[in-house]
Amino acid sequence: MKRNTILAVVAIILLAIYAGTSLLFLLLVIPLANYFIKQREKSEPPRVTYASVEEVEGKYGEPDDVVVLDPSRANELSALVLFYSAQDVMVMAGEELKISDMISVMPKNMATPYTIDEYAVVISTKDPQRQTIYLRVGYDGGLAADIAAQIDAHITK
Repeated sequence: MKRNTILAVVAIILLAIYAGTSLLFLLLVIPLANYFIKQREKSEPPRVTYASVEEVEGKYGEPDDVVVLDPSRANELSALVLFYSAQDVMVMAGEELKISDMISVMPKNMATPYTIDEYAVVISTKDPQRQTIYLRVGYDGGLAADIAAQIDAHITK
């Protein structure tokens, strides 16, 4: 064995002797918890992501509606939200989500006392892995409110 491994084993044994059984219990629980977390990550279905608008249109065709998050990057998928109502799918920043999983949407001022007021659109979902989605929309509160209203129109259908 290497010297560092031997030192680690001796340190664990000494801690177990002086700290009692509670430390031994922790030394057993931590690897088990790590194992179960890794198993849960493996069992989660992979998220469907797209690299370009053409790739999305190749799969679903023309979108029913397009919401532009950043007008200066309107041709990039990361600045668009594409809605396909018939398939119950929305593609947001390249990631495929179900429209029926969306609960609510609202604009929010994300400023702190140390930063200027940047706005975001906050979407609440039923998805346990992504309960809240923040879409940064820039420094215009009116644009954030318009984007939230456009997305809300699809959620409430």
